[in-house]
Amino acid sequence: MQNDMKSAIQAAVEEGVAKAMGRQLELLEKIAQFLGIEVGPTPAASAPKRASVPPPASKRPPGPAPKRPSSVPVRKWVKPEAAPKPTRTKAAPQNRRGRPRAARRTTTVAAPSSNPNPATSVAYEVGQEVRYKQGRGGFSAKVKSIDAKAKTVTVERVSDNKQVVRPFDKVTPA
Repeated sequence: MQNDMKSAIQAAVEEGVAKAMGRQLELLEKIAQFLGIEVGPTPAASAPKRASVPPPASKRPPGPAPKRPSSVPVRKWVKPEAAPKPTRTKAAPQNRRGRPRAARRTTTVAAPSSNPNPATSVAYEVGQEVRYKQGRGGFSAKVKSIDAKAKTVTVERVSDNKQVVRPFDKVTPA
């Protein structure tokens, strides 16, 4: 009974493999035809099917590996040389989030005329009362020092006397 089951499973697997191999062979022939490679009669297709399965490699007696018969031709594949890729002059455009480029340009051009930059219109002095933005909040502070070269202001918070360095555009007169 076990042999019957084993042979039934073996036959079903053999049939499935034969179908799959037949489809693979058809696809390979189409690919070869597309690539312009001549397809001759394949020895594997005309070879008779084996009745029994050979034993696994672990149970085979040690010996030389089976050699290919000289009647079977060896097909050498030559890799065609790829054409050189064209060089790009600039990077490919990437999708960006937010406003389109044109809208971004117009807003940056229009912004200075409608809202003057505090860095250009206000010169900070030591001891001056200012407000600055940090994170989501704004704080009242006094100017401690100014670095015109780096365009930063060192301010001291009124609430907790903590000193913070902020850029000119984040600081406004109180």
